[in-house]
Amino acid sequence: MKIVCLFCASLDGKDPFFSKNANDLGQMLAKKNYSFLYGGGSLGLMGIAAKSALKNKVKVISVIPEYLDKPSIIFSKSDEIIKTKTLSERKEKMIKISDIFVALPGGVGTLDEVTDVIAGAALGEHQKPIFLVNINNFWDPFIQMIEHMKKSGLIRSEGDENLNHSSLKNLFVIKSLAELSNHPNF
Repeated sequence: MKIVCLFCASLDGKDPFFSKNANDLGQMLAKKNYSFLYGGGSLGLMGIAAKSALKNKVKVISVIPEYLDKPSIIFSKSDEIIKTKTLSERKEKMIKISDIFVALPGGVGTLDEVTDVIAGAALGEHQKPIFLVNINNFWDPFIQMIEHMKKSGLIRSEGDENLNHSSLKNLFVIKSLAELSNHPNF
């Protein structure tokens, strides 16, 4: 059974379509018979996705720093709760356990997680697919920044003699959960 790691906001955001997609994710994972791993919160898009996954009988794995283990923050109904000392340890554990990464809209934490998994793929630490679900063009500014880096010659589009990895070969930008569900790397 594949484990899908979700990166997204601990807030709802202003676009109601963000919440709808977070909610729809649980049903999609159930149809695929995948497990759901995420940062452990009960708030925002994270909480919506976790509650939806649980409602759809998807195994929910939370990875959360000990200092965030508070009744107002943690999703205590997860099937498994893994506690870490720091956010860095949480990210490392999430990357190690997961088979696939999916990013819905989020803030600086989501951006940090996404760039970390992209950098790890670029250095050959993993070859796991990374999906940015570009809901209502949320990820466009990030994609533009990546394109700017490529045009500036600062991102490997292909392997070179020092590294046999492309920075972006595992990164997929998709428009919807339907596209994600049908993607050959998902």
